[in-house]
Amino acid sequence: MTGWDDGLDYNATYLRIVRHLKLSLSSPRNYRKRVPAPCYDAILLIQLKNASRISEAVRAFREYLRTQRAELEVLVSKKRRKEYRKMVIPQEVQDMDMSLCLGLLDRPEEKVIDVAKHYARKTYSFKTHSLRYARITHLLKQGVNPSIVAKITRHSKLDFILRYTQEKAAEEILRSME
Repeated sequence: MTGWDDGLDYNATYLRIVRHLKLSLSSPRNYRKRVPAPCYDAILLIQLKNASRISEAVRAFREYLRTQRAELEVLVSKKRRKEYRKMVIPQEVQDMDMSLCLGLLDRPEEKVIDVAKHYARKTYSFKTHSLRYARITHLLKQGVNPSIVAKITRHSKLDFILRYTQEKAAEEILRSME
């Protein structure tokens, strides 16, 4: 593992988590735990799809458990004033049996965040923040304007998105040079 960006490919990572989610749902051994593995896979999918911080993905999933709404507004982390962002629940999560994950509502948010981070490191060998940057990279490679990406991700400064993308572009150019 390296820094905050493990260089994850968005599509490959999405498919990897979905495969694990489906495998976990078909395996009864996961249901012995109070909060089984598929619930944490769901949180990671939400984070990846929305390029959010893990805390925002946890808030979105908990709100989804309560309301079953596929589009939600959640409080943005790391902001001095209250600010909300839209989050979309992936279809694979909507298709799950939500009764499996109701135990998440009984746990403090910080505990769920910590367990989700540990789960990502143990199960997938990446840091959760890498999911945020996998999606950002994906959006930028698709030609989405950096200022729109900053709005989606709620980065307060466009400079960070630009610096990150320029670093990634420079690394790719260096790799391709012979």
